[in-house]
Amino acid sequence: MDETSAGPGAVRLVHDDDRDRYEALDGDVVVAVLAYGDSDGPDAEGGALGLMVRDLRSTVVAPDRSGAGIGSAIVRFALDDIRGQGMTVRATCWFARGWIERHPEYQDLLEDAPQDQEGDAR
Repeated sequence: MDETSAGPGAVRLVHDDDRDRYEALDGDVVVAVLAYGDSDGPDAEGGALGLMVRDLRSTVVAPDRSGAGIGSAIVRFALDDIRGQGMTVRATCWFARGWIERHPEYQDLLEDAPQDQEGDAR
């Protein structure tokens, strides 16, 4: 289980890969969850053997913690983890998709991101 402490309200961010989700914890209390599902991405010929795609499906923050930046923190944590694993992202969650749109430094992770013609490898 990957984990880090981050920003707002001193929550602890963890990747619970057994449950296919990222969590924000305040002590032992889960205050936010980002659920995902993995699938094989298309290879260069359109087959299903390319990079693994992590679909960010749903972001939920406890109502009493809404507006504290925890949703943003958990999305950033997930994207950093995904980048570190060499995966791409499909963001079907409206919150995660909007967050990525507002942060161009993560847009290269999107499965439908245009490929850099100069071979920029991040």
